[in-house]
Amino acid sequence: MQTWKQLGTWISAHMVLIVPLGIAVGVLVPQALLPLKPLIPTLFAVVTFQNALGNDFDSLARTFRQPLALLMTLCLVHVVAPVVVRLVAGLLFGDTPDTLVGIVLEASVPVGATTVMWSGVYGGNVALALAMMFVSTTIAPFTIPWTLRLLVGTAVEVDVMGMMGDMLYMVGIPAIVGVVANQLSHGQGKERLSPAMAPLSSILVPIIIATNATGISQHMHNLTPRLVAVGCFVGCVTLCSLLLGGLVARATRQSHQTMVTMMFDCGIRNISTGAVLAAAYLPAESLYPVMVGTLFQQLFAAIVGRVMQRGGES
Repeated sequence: MQTWKQLGTWISAHMVLIVPLGIAVGVLVPQALLPLKPLIPTLFAVVTFQNALGNDFDSLARTFRQPLALLMTLCLVHVVAPVVVRLVAGLLFGDTPDTLVGIVLEASVPVGATTVMWSGVYGGNVALALAMMFVSTTIAPFTIPWTLRLLVGTAVEVDVMGMMGDMLYMVGIPAIVGVVANQLSHGQGKERLSPAMAPLSSILVPIIIATNATGISQHMHNLTPRLVAVGCFVGCVTLCSLLLGGLVARATRQSHQTMVTMMFDCGIRNISTGAVLAAAYLPAESLYPVMVGTLFQQLFAAIVGRVMQRGGES
């Protein structure tokens, strides 16, 4: 058991190196990972369950009784980010409306479920991450169409039931089961089961990231100067969003745990939702700005998360 736990600790400590390798594998040899795609929701549910074991109903209730961090993050994610991205992207890519729509969509989708995963990896406030993911996903079917309509004049229909169903399976149900298990076991879930499962979660994280990265493989093999520019812009948006979440948390004197989670919540979005919407309702050129976010979100999350973790240890 000790060796098992040491393996998990080693993987977590080297995520900054492992994540880029995983992304590279997904981009360069996607066929090797395609068989894993149907398993990703289940693997993600396992990671969510393990992270949720560290919480109980009291910790979740405190998040809603003291909602400042939650409300600030919602405002940054669903209002500030789309508006600022629209203004800047309009100056850079206004001559290609389809690309502009994709960029704005990428900035408008809800918080990604991986925020729960990264908060668990880097010592964030998992209860806040769970609450933020739930609220952001719940309001997204209403915010996405209106945001696109107001900012780029495009109306899309959102598969509400499909989105909620995916989130329930990957995050909602396993999170509830994890919290209930910890509550009923009087904290033994956190003390015993979570540490035993932590190495498995550490192994699954890069597998999930690598498999999701297969979605941009075709684009990365057919790059043009325009695509490179769009990719760099999306990468800058991701990094700035991560830093903005951390800066706002620090400016409002939030705890280190909350600052870590606000950072991830602001920087990591539900790319799968954006990709489905872009593929179903928008021109083909709108898909790339959404999908390329996969390349940067997990990489920057690993790097910035490690820096924040060291800051918390010092």
